[in-house]
Amino acid sequence: MGNTRYFWLIFALVAVLGLASCGGDDDNNDPEVEVMDTDGDGVLDDADAFPNDASESADSDGDGVGDNADNCGSDANMDQQDSDGDGTGDACEPSYNFTDQNGESTVSYTGQTARHILISDLVTSMKSLQRSDSRTAQEVIDQSLNLYYRNREEATDTDNVLDTQDILFALKNDGDLDDDDVADVQLILNASDADPEDTQLGTLSTGKNLVDKIAGNDKCFHILIDGDDSAACADGERGEFFGWEFGLDADPLVRTPDDLVQFLFGQIAAEATADTQTTIATVDNAATVVPAPTLNAFGHDLYQLVQKFLLGAVTFSQGTADYLSIDFGSASNLALEDGKPYTAGQHDFDEAFGYYGAARNAAEYTDLEARAREGRPAFAQGYNDADGDGFIYASGEIMLGNSTNCAKRDVGATVQTTLTEDAFDGFVAGRQIVQDAGDAGELTAEQATALDAEIRKAAVTWEKCIAATVIHYINDTIGDMNNFQDGVFADLANFTDLAKHWSEMKGFALGLQFSPYSPFRTADSDVDVDTLQMILELMGDAPVLADGTQLGVDYPGGVTGYKADLLLAREYLTDAYGFNAENAKNW
Repeated sequence: MGNTRYFWLIFALVAVLGLASCGGDDDNNDPEVEVMDTDGDGVLDDADAFPNDASESADSDGDGVGDNADNCGSDANMDQQDSDGDGTGDACEPSYNFTDQNGESTVSYTGQTARHILISDLVTSMKSLQRSDSRTAQEVIDQSLNLYYRNREEATDTDNVLDTQDILFALKNDGDLDDDDVADVQLILNASDADPEDTQLGTLSTGKNLVDKIAGNDKCFHILIDGDDSAACADGERGEFFGWEFGLDADPLVRTPDDLVQFLFGQIAAEATADTQTTIATVDNAATVVPAPTLNAFGHDLYQLVQKFLLGAVTFSQGTADYLSIDFGSASNLALEDGKPYTAGQHDFDEAFGYYGAARNAAEYTDLEARAREGRPAFAQGYNDADGDGFIYASGEIMLGNSTNCAKRDVGATVQTTLTEDAFDGFVAGRQIVQDAGDAGELTAEQATALDAEIRKAAVTWEKCIAATVIHYINDTIGDMNNFQDGVFADLANFTDLAKHWSEMKGFALGLQFSPYSPFRTADSDVDVDTLQMILELMGDAPVLADGTQLGVDYPGGVTGYKADLLLAREYLTDAYGFNAENAKNW
């Protein structure tokens, strides 16, 4: 009995003490039990992912790197790799890859890649020509030039003959990434086939050519009026193709981009089949022979003119005046194409991107890698096996066309530019909006406004890359002219450099007229089409040579006068695109 009494007394005492210590609620009132804030950052240790680092308290992606220092806070990337040094980790770089709700890719633009390859193959064919060609001039045009431009030899009247022929295009360094004379990757034309032996153009895309897509031939209003187009295309309504008169019809409403290509082809064929050598005067020899038939005595590098002009009149024109200019909110463009996982609008946007030419993972390249000069072995040749399967897919894993010009100008800028990043970001962000609209079956007013902004960002930046490249070659041309000696060329290289640089300058500059988004065609700009026409007139249709002549006629003010005109053209371009003056001077 006594023991029981003591038991209950002890039990009651313990219960009272327990209640006193717990207080009946969740507050911790015991001064000896305290939650610490070791690093003094205002976040208690039990909620601080980095209790000993006052600069960090959260790690949203759980990769061990605090949010404040993490270059990719939304995706775990413990290595924090940032290959292009832009402050954004590789794991967060945007890519041009989009899928439908079933996870199937909705991206397709093989036809545009085929046209890039046709331009490249045409250049290869032009460069392979030799003087004293035994064929007739027309045979040279049909068999070596129009074959790649038209995908047919006009003399045989056989269409799409290249579809069953091997392409000339090849990976730089033949896929050897580490210079051990062994190919590490192979070019693949058809992603669904993945057979490196299938190297015919038709394996990539059948029935493609350049002539049907050059401005004015596909749709007549792609030769633009002053900022507008006309579906009617009646006489005079399609606009004027301007900037080149030599050898073409005097009426700007009659001459076309196709006319210029055929004129240049004729010039090449005439040089290749001529009975006499073309010569120029140098310091050591008054009759120095010009070896290549793509060079003439007027200072035209004809293959450079053709290539750069086609990048404007085909790829840039198609990308901006056609595929970025459709009504992405229309019912037809929100509908799936027959048997395809993508809508018509998604496909059109892809085709614009394809003409721009960037790889789908272009954000992972440094600018030097994008221009195929140097960098990591897996990127330094201007292509990258993004999926690691040992193949380089022609559509998607190679930097092509004007996308490389953006990188070149970023590399050469005195004051940093982000042309490569801006163009790619515009394409990716715009395509995401188009993807979302296709998935929902509707493009909302808010989406339409955002899409327009991204389209203009992509199109105008693309054009800036071309315009900055024109400035680069203005500077090179002036530098070549500074090497003239007493009215003659210092040597053959002085002449060939002048011809090359001037022809690239003029070829690229002609392409600036083909975009409806151009500052020369928008109402909110201080410049207009007349300004662009003036720039092209200042350049003329040939360089001024060492003797002060242009196309065989004395130039007003001679060499000095022409250099002043080119500097004025550079000033107009700098103002039109808002370029930094130091960049324009040093590009």
